[in-house]
Amino acid sequence: MTEHDATNTSDSIDAPEELHRFLTAYRPTSVSEENWALIADDAVQLVLRAGALTRLRVEKDIQLLGAVVAHLIERGRPVTLDEALSDVTLLSFDTSLEVGEKTKENKRGITRRLQAVHRGLPWRAEKRSPEARTDNLVAHTEVDTMHRILGHAHAMVDDAEGVAFIAAISAAREARRGQGAGPGASAHDWTSAREFAGRYGWNMTQRLLKACVTHETLNTDQPLAIVIRDYGLSRRDLDLGFTRVRDLPDVPVPSHHDLLRGPA
Repeated sequence: MTEHDATNTSDSIDAPEELHRFLTAYRPTSVSEENWALIADDAVQLVLRAGALTRLRVEKDIQLLGAVVAHLIERGRPVTLDEALSDVTLLSFDTSLEVGEKTKENKRGITRRLQAVHRGLPWRAEKRSPEARTDNLVAHTEVDTMHRILGHAHAMVDDAEGVAFIAAISAAREARRGQGAGPGASAHDWTSAREFAGRYGWNMTQRLLKACVTHETLNTDQPLAIVIRDYGLSRRDLDLGFTRVRDLPDVPVPSHHDLLRGPA
């Protein structure tokens, strides 16, 4: 089968057995059958593993591998899959292409994917669902824990670790407002503050504390645009608000209903 034959269609064009038949019959016009036989079996197996099983995808992949093999032969290089997908070969192949930049970038994407799959590497990070991304954020309920422990600290004015905990919260809030160095300003005090939090089962880290004071900021009555401006909030900071949205009931409770409707 030549590259011109690749345009044939059938009712089962994307069926796995049809794709395998197409790939095993494929012969690039610019490579002799003898040379293609050196790499054909490995190339077919790679293409079948390298993405969605569609005729369009496998056709583009096998055609590009054929072009890379032709490039190897022109330069007197060994015809193997390792050689075809080496960094040196792909750079040389890319440089030799006389096509538009958009086409070249498309070919680069294919070669990067084939190379990654050949090396047993993930070629594309799995997309996380919105729920999974939210689950990795510090929940707004951690603020309640912080406030509870802060209450204990204020009730224990002679406790050095409690004093350090209060100071750490104050420093984090000042840092959030851009007025201080944050909880890492004093390593000794930070350690004492963590030990106080640990008494109440709270593993306080700087990431956790920063997120908590950011949650406090997001929960103010000011318009969000003003809060963003005054507190220098980033997109990551704003994402924390999704943890509150996640916990909303499917049907608004009366207080939410009134808030959404506004005053009568």
